[in-house]
Amino acid sequence: DISRELRRTRRRIALLVALSDLSGAWSLASVTGALSDLAEIAVDAALGHLLLQAHLQGKCALPDVEHPTQDCGIAILGMGKLGARELNYSSDIDLIVLWDDERLPLTSDDGPQSVCVRITRQLVRLLEERTPDGHVMRTDLRLRPDPGATPLALSADAAELYYEGLGQNWERAAMIKARPVAGDIQA
Repeated sequence: DISRELRRTRRRIALLVALSDLSGAWSLASVTGALSDLAEIAVDAALGHLLLQAHLQGKCALPDVEHPTQDCGIAILGMGKLGARELNYSSDIDLIVLWDDERLPLTSDDGPQSVCVRITRQLVRLLEERTPDGHVMRTDLRLRPDPGATPLALSADAAELYYEGLGQNWERAAMIKARPVAGDIQA
């Protein structure tokens, strides 16, 4: 079960990182880097699981079922501390979920926005939901363009148009730390 495995992995890695930190074996950069790596791996694994489910339901045709996020057309940007590889033990992860119309392998009539928003909701639920095994990561999607008016996931073209024409200076500045952390990194 992906939910249980993600939570158990998080606990194991967090313990290892904490012991390495407290013992002085790792530098601060190593600690924050390891916590950031954990977040990236968890987000990519969760996204891969959800994409595989969508593939099995006939919503998309993944190019490589063994590696579901490869060439999937959905890219997830890490913002803030995650983007800068500066996560600490209590950090939430700031994400922007984008899709590339030309790379998204949809087979459903639902449309890219519907499918990508559904996957994003499921991704957040999978990462945040508290179960008897705990949670994986708290997520925040509010750094996306105009979060009060835009869907949870949006096309890369729409994001680019927003930043070029309507984006506030602070929104553009937040992009300094942005980097792709999961999904279709090439996109």
